[in-house]
Amino acid sequence: MKCSYRFVLIGCSIFFLNNLQSQSYTLESINQNQLRNQQLLGNHDSTVSFSNQFNTIIAVGKSNWKKSSFTLLPFVFTQQLNTHHPFGWNDGAMIQAKGYQVLARPGVNMQYGIFEVQLAPELVFASNGNYATPQYGNHNNNSYSKIFPGQSFVKANYGAISLGVSTQNLWWGPGIHSSLLMSNNAPGFLHAFIGTRKPIKTPIGNIEFNLIGARLTSTSSIGFENNHLQPRYNGNIWRYLNSYVISWQPKWIKGLFLGMTRSLQQYGEESLNRPAGFISKYLPIIGLPLEKANYFGDDTLRRDQLASFFLRWVLPKANAEFYVEYGKNDYGVNFRDYINGPTHSSAYTAGFRKLIPKSAEKYIQLETEITQMSQSPDYLVRDAGNWYVHGQIGQGYTHENQIMGAGAGFGANLQTFSATWVNGNLRNGFLIQRIERDPENRVNKWTDFSIGWIPQWRYKNMILGAKVQLIRSNNYSWEKGNNPFNLHSRLMIQYNFK
Repeated sequence: MKCSYRFVLIGCSIFFLNNLQSQSYTLESINQNQLRNQQLLGNHDSTVSFSNQFNTIIAVGKSNWKKSSFTLLPFVFTQQLNTHHPFGWNDGAMIQAKGYQVLARPGVNMQYGIFEVQLAPELVFASNGNYATPQYGNHNNNSYSKIFPGQSFVKANYGAISLGVSTQNLWWGPGIHSSLLMSNNAPGFLHAFIGTRKPIKTPIGNIEFNLIGARLTSTSSIGFENNHLQPRYNGNIWRYLNSYVISWQPKWIKGLFLGMTRSLQQYGEESLNRPAGFISKYLPIIGLPLEKANYFGDDTLRRDQLASFFLRWVLPKANAEFYVEYGKNDYGVNFRDYINGPTHSSAYTAGFRKLIPKSAEKYIQLETEITQMSQSPDYLVRDAGNWYVHGQIGQGYTHENQIMGAGAGFGANLQTFSATWVNGNLRNGFLIQRIERDPENRVNKWTDFSIGWIPQWRYKNMILGAKVQLIRSNNYSWEKGNNPFNLHSRLMIQYNFK
């Protein structure tokens, strides 16, 4: 049995989403990329920023009080295998584990008038095999299984605005492989929200936003991604997260999107029981200043904040785009501090995508993206810790022990290049990736080099997506001369009921 599942998965993986036209469902790369590519080709709404998952996949329609709808959502069955040690990210409720892992997700969507309800739970099982861990990983050989609410929500839609309660994954910012503050690397978390489901037209351009208040939790079953997968459990101390994303498309510059994301987390019982007004207690991210000079008392509180600014510029005549997201995990003392130390406590993602059309549905997709999260040389003057680390919150920027932003790893630097041939639902591509694992202050540098194959095809009502990556880890776990090979593979089967 053990050999058979390895044989089935040896060359496979996911990297795509369903082709839903009327329901939002989840956030996986291919469907979003299809719409994003159509925008580059001039065939999709040019006002959508693709920097807020909340409105990326939703097709907005008129409310119908006379007729309700009930829809079976596609059934998703995802399998994953790592042969030597954990690898992979942007896989939602799946965990960092060696061996076989599976995620199953059924779903239904119901709509009546302005109200919409979706139930899409996720069941995860991982064999979670043991692996060599001198400085890295969890010495835990117990299997892992859990049921999550998954991509579920209850909401009301009115015009361009939507509000409700959800456990869906969110993706904020323009990145394709990485997002600094919000991605689908961790399981979706319980949150209340209000945001746009389509761009709002204003005299100065189009606006999109999403504002959330969320509950973050931890588990004793797996190690923390913010601690190189080492165990560090603080019991059932939940954290309250208040975050927003806002994107603006100036009407004077075609194709340009400017935006900001900001998150603040604090221990839930402690913060919500503190005497304060409604805004200070539940929406503190709205009123906080951007300079420490205006709020020195923040360092005395047990809370942590992150912020990022982003730019995306679409060039439809060239069938191309480029984007940048720049983030800070600490206040600047004042504006002068931001100017004099721009790399202090910072991280960034930058990318470029170019399409080479051959016909209406056939094109070549070329893309490259880099993400830098290790400390810059500025730490020699003023130490800030790695990205996602702040002393006030021991769990770091995580939910269920998984990083909610860029999933490449704690203090990692990632470079990706890929080329894909697209012909409708048929895709065939490859990618090359290089990852530096927390390189600062390491005598031996741990670097992963990988090459991967990412096909996708359709058979009747089924879509199959696969990914296989062969990885060579130089100085694995920062041990000189320890250079193992690892095979990371995923296979996703999605059955569409109509």
